[in-house]
Amino acid sequence: MLRRLAGFVTLFAGMLLPAAEIPVPADYEAPFTPEGKPLAGLVITIDAGHGGYSFSNSYSGSARGVNSRVVEQDLNMRVTALAYHHLRDAGAEVHMTRRDDRKVTLGPTVRAVELGARPALADAMASHLFLSFHHNAAGRETADGVMMLIWPTDSQGNDQPLERAFADIVREEVEKQVHHNEPFSHYVVDHPLVSASDIPSAVVEFGFLTNPEFDEWVVKPTAHHAEALGVYNGIVRMWTEHREELEAKRAELFPDVAAEKKETVEANPAFPLGRPSWNAWPFDSPATTEEEAAFIVSAWKNAMLTDRTTFHLDAKPRLTEDGWVLEGRTNVPLSAAALARELGKALGKEVRNDVRPLPAESLGTDPFGVVAIPMAMTWGEPEEGRNVQTQVLLGEPLFLLDRTEDGTFFLVQGIDGYTAWLRSDAVQQVTRAEFTELLSQPKARVRENAMLDAFRVPPGASLAATATGTEQVQLELPSGKTLEVPADSVFLPSEKTRGEVAVETALSEFLHTPYVFGARSPLGLDCSGLVGVSWAAAGVQLPRDAHQQALVGELVATHWFTDALEPGDVLFFLGENGRVFHAGLSMGGMRFIHASPPEVQINSLDPADPLYSEGWHKAFALARRPAR
Repeated sequence: MLRRLAGFVTLFAGMLLPAAEIPVPADYEAPFTPEGKPLAGLVITIDAGHGGYSFSNSYSGSARGVNSRVVEQDLNMRVTALAYHHLRDAGAEVHMTRRDDRKVTLGPTVRAVELGARPALADAMASHLFLSFHHNAAGRETADGVMMLIWPTDSQGNDQPLERAFADIVREEVEKQVHHNEPFSHYVVDHPLVSASDIPSAVVEFGFLTNPEFDEWVVKPTAHHAEALGVYNGIVRMWTEHREELEAKRAELFPDVAAEKKETVEANPAFPLGRPSWNAWPFDSPATTEEEAAFIVSAWKNAMLTDRTTFHLDAKPRLTEDGWVLEGRTNVPLSAAALARELGKALGKEVRNDVRPLPAESLGTDPFGVVAIPMAMTWGEPEEGRNVQTQVLLGEPLFLLDRTEDGTFFLVQGIDGYTAWLRSDAVQQVTRAEFTELLSQPKARVRENAMLDAFRVPPGASLAATATGTEQVQLELPSGKTLEVPADSVFLPSEKTRGEVAVETALSEFLHTPYVFGARSPLGLDCSGLVGVSWAAAGVQLPRDAHQQALVGELVATHWFTDALEPGDVLFFLGENGRVFHAGLSMGGMRFIHASPPEVQINSLDPADPLYSEGWHKAFALARRPAR
């Protein structure tokens, strides 16, 4: 039925080969992850120095690498964003003065006002500490070391030993990690970043971009790893060694905050498992009947399933002699588990999750098919004419999920993600290897209606092109028969996949870029931001958020089938609530690049891979191919 790909390429070498796996860079370095919560209780504000210099002539002066020409404020932003995640992961409450290339103040403010606004944010957050990150320039080219800026007295002229201790500790820890050739004492200066607030404050200058050795070191892709680790270690030491003094100083500076008492909410004994985390059951007593439980299930599905056509969850609650049971079938077991937990909260009792995962065992080891007829309607129920869903077209791959006892209908998931019932006589079953080839091989997209005798090939059909010429293209039907159509009546793929371009962009431009929620630039980005800008570089515009992107393109992988993954395929992951919350780019096969705190990194779904992540493997739901 399906010709081997080798023959396909022999017939027509000008067409695209299936994309090969893109390798991990040889010098790839995984990000640091803090252990435990050594900074629990700390409130700290951190500042990426400079920023916004190009928007105002009154605030300029960012240093540039003597050879690299790298801009200081970009380096400052990278290390600040990375340190933010380290500190948060360690339990601190962390505030950043800026998250992109901008000033903190509005308009053409003078330099002193802009600088003073940054520690003012630390005051507004009642912080224990304030630290600003810089890379500077020096008049002496050989200057090569770590320098700390402090102002040792407060606004009343009183000595500030905590500020000196802070500077000492941070400098010592940073020097252990970064390139430097000479020691520097504190630079005591009445600088707004260190003198405008009585909070223990310091500026760390990691080095001088006017020094060729430091400039060469700092532009390495992971130099900010070392800088952020030094800062992190310094802050952990400061909090460990001086916590009592810092707590006392904060209470002195911010007595209202120190006196605040957080209100405690007593557990409601009627809901021993906790209140549902969504508003489908807002009443003061738990649900008790199957009708109420069914209402909760329906409301949860409407509120929490990312898309009810892609994520199939046919679940029904039942009260038995042994307690509550959730029965049904689903292609997203994580969502069924989340529903059972939340339903249990609303009922005030544990719910046993008996929802059957799909595909059904009765389908065997090859639950795959292809649409074998020109077109076929699909239905919401296994009954012709019952609750129309969508129409599938000739040549489209099908994931088979279940079938009726009499074999008349399959529950299928099409390449567009739709899950619905389809008459079995419209399906030609294929093996796993044939299905993998079907998803991986180049396809011709039919643009004009064509006929083979009385057999229709409709526009939109996706078929293998077995030979091509300037005038004619030969297409192969799922049955193995071939037909010739005019060359201008089909769309043929290009020589390089857009997915490869997307992954190459992600690796070359964004690997190790810090994670910044809501951002989508080289200074920081989030998961869907990385996916979106990488595919935009390949000429494909995707929606902004992961749950929107999860509905775009061809479905090429599920949590139970990953054989056909190619570079650029977008992987989607579910949170504990059963919703899509994360996205990444397959590198071809099981490795993927994604933006996850603290930075853009590489992981794998293969347990035998050193880059394997058990958490991401468990959360993986599906993958889509936006374009070729």
